Amino acid sequence: MKVYDSDSPKTALKNGDVDIGVVWSGEGAILYNENKKFAYVLPKEGAHLFVDNMAIPKTATHPQNAHLFINYLLRPEVSKKISDEFPYYNPNSAARSLLSPEQLANPASYPPAQEVSRMQTFRDLGEQSAAVDELVTQIKAGGKGK
Repeated sequence: MKVYDSDSPKTALKNGDVDIGVVWSGEGAILYNENKKFAYVLPKEGAHLFVDNMAIPKTATHPQNAHLFINYLLRPEVSKKISDEFPYYNPNSAARSLLSPEQLANPASYPPAQEVSRMQTFRDLGEQSAAVDELVTQIKAGGKGK
């Protein structure tokens, strides 16, 4: 492992510092748009299905304003503009219908159906979560364990 960068994982790939990397789907889509030498590869074991969401805290002072803002973002023409700038998967089917064929063909944004079937949402790891947390801590510390 050469670098652990969750802020902009595409940077090391783009700069040619590494030949392989794990990146967010939107970051991968940007790389693919900029240079077709980059390929989206889903491991045969599968991967996490990317999920973003909007939520209103139950203690929000102005929940109606939050609803209005979310409704604005969900307007197809607004949601499409977001996809134009941030090419993550757009769950808004009306907005997706406004995207170009090139945008919809980006495999990092819209993986082929046979690959999506190998993806899953996050699940509770139970007692294993402490071991995973320790592993991630070691990776970030450069491999130095306790």
